[in-house]
Amino acid sequence: MSKTFLTTIGLALALALFIGVNILATGTLGRARLDLTEQRLYTLSQGSKRIVAKLDEPIRLTLYYSEATSSDVPAQFKSYAQRVKEVLRELQLASGDKLKLEFVSPEPFSETEDKAVAEGIIGVPTGRSQDRFYFGLVGTNSTDKREVIPFFDPTKGELLEYNLTRMIHLLSATEKKAVGLLSYLPIEGVMNNPLMRGQNTPPWQITNQIKELFDVKTIAPDAAELPADVNVIMLVHPKGISEKMQYLLDQFVLKGGRLLVFVDPHCEADSPPGLNPMQTMNIPKNSDLKALFSAWGIDLASGVFAADSDAALKVSMGSRTRPESVTFVAWLGLTKDRGNLSSADSVTGGLQQINVASAGVLTKRPDAPITFEPLLQTGTSSMLIETTQLQFIPDPKKMLAEFVPNGKTTYTLAARISGKVKSAFPSGDPHKPAAPEGEPNDKPQPGHIGESAEPINVIVVADCDILQDQFWVQESRLGNFVLGYQKMADNGDFVVGALDNLGGSSDLISIRARGKFQRPFDRVEKIRKEAEQKFNEKRTELEGKRSKIEQEINEILRQSPTGQALMLTPEMDQKLKDLRAAELQTRKDLREVKYQSEKEEKALASRLKVLNLAAMPIVIGLFAVGLSVYRVNRRRSSRAVKSLN
Repeated sequence: MSKTFLTTIGLALALALFIGVNILATGTLGRARLDLTEQRLYTLSQGSKRIVAKLDEPIRLTLYYSEATSSDVPAQFKSYAQRVKEVLRELQLASGDKLKLEFVSPEPFSETEDKAVAEGIIGVPTGRSQDRFYFGLVGTNSTDKREVIPFFDPTKGELLEYNLTRMIHLLSATEKKAVGLLSYLPIEGVMNNPLMRGQNTPPWQITNQIKELFDVKTIAPDAAELPADVNVIMLVHPKGISEKMQYLLDQFVLKGGRLLVFVDPHCEADSPPGLNPMQTMNIPKNSDLKALFSAWGIDLASGVFAADSDAALKVSMGSRTRPESVTFVAWLGLTKDRGNLSSADSVTGGLQQINVASAGVLTKRPDAPITFEPLLQTGTSSMLIETTQLQFIPDPKKMLAEFVPNGKTTYTLAARISGKVKSAFPSGDPHKPAAPEGEPNDKPQPGHIGESAEPINVIVVADCDILQDQFWVQESRLGNFVLGYQKMADNGDFVVGALDNLGGSSDLISIRARGKFQRPFDRVEKIRKEAEQKFNEKRTELEGKRSKIEQEINEILRQSPTGQALMLTPEMDQKLKDLRAAELQTRKDLREVKYQSEKEEKALASRLKVLNLAAMPIVIGLFAVGLSVYRVNRRRSSRAVKSLN
């Protein structure tokens, strides 16, 4: 049998085997996945898997992505779109196909574009033609409930899994979430306010916002019990809170309820109705939950607030004719860019700025068996200031002049608390009826919970002024008519996000922001920065030299009676020529430095291309050759063993 025939047969068998393996893989491994990214960007968290696995009815998710206009947007949108599709497919697999996916590419001036706009998807103008680029998601359930992500922002890729899973969770729920509101501040407005001559004081905008999104149930401070259908409570400024109410909240949390707490070492909004501003200066404005905080393993620093010179807001002082803008270190504009907002938590991960006023400091108690995750914190240019400086009329200039930042410590202003904890009232309701004669009075009451069965989930914010209108919205008026409100900061989004997060399932709360999708070449950036720094240093040196030469030339020209080179002495003329030549050489050196800098950057780019295009195939080829050599040697060894036998 000829070698040519054997070779032909071998190639035919190899081709048949190749086709057969692909058919087999398509049928059996079509849903197999291997995530090799460093931060497991395509691997779903257990919380997401459990949420989609519990779906009772199908949910349809339609991704609108404009393929036709994608060439006119930055490349990061294309790669991010691929990631969105892959995560959606992972969710579909985990749901047992209860999720129905549809990918639509809206063409310009088409019916699909009209449908995308009608669904609430935002189109961004691109290119010279200004055709719209669409990149959003619409979700619907069997009852036509709708949730929309108008536009996917690649810079917020850390929250992709959370946002997708949240959409699915909301579509699987049929009613508004119930939220209990227990406030010791008049955030719901005041009827017949004495300070307003009997007029009604309107609710704060934060109240209007949460009432639009949640089924809010007001809880009176003297309530004998908490609403049974509420699993999230927002507690605001519990100044003078009764021991009875603290016990109710203690049991609420231990039984699985979620709590969003706002306390304050100095609440500037604390102005009881009926008192004038001078009277309010003499009343305490602090609030705390010492008993509950102690049981949860945290503390609120007493009598001090956190100041930060880097995050300080400007306030207006002086008169109308001579206004003055002054830095007020007690009022802070916490921003994502400065690292004041946690990017790891879904509540703060997508926000840009939150404004606070005289915020307190939260700390975890040593050895407390809890997880303490900061959500809002100061920078290192911060210090603690006594609240007595705010009791009367504060002096921003004096505070700034006396400000001495520690330079090392950051202070936590808001935190998420989780973990198993014990009751702050081991014996039960402190106002329970006395025990019958002869029985111990410290015997636990029926129904009393002494320790949480599951980890608690509480968010504590050490500032109540964060809720005030003046710190996050600006009123727009036409005469006496209020046209609307313009958002200045993300305070409202923070509150809504916290309530939404706490009101979700434990699985949804467990989903944290993932690693960044866009990974910069850190080493490349370092090389570029070093080259740029080197170029700038050399350029500064040569620019200084050239400036000095120009000064000397001008000095020589000034020595001429007419200011012209024709009237110079031979010595001066020669020196002028030398200086002209030195100036030309300096300019040449500058061009050479710039050329070498660009040359090094291009060479670096070329090396990276070679590494990506050639190195990896070479590595794979060497691996294949090594594997072939290993197999050949193994066959030879097997044959040798058989011949010996």
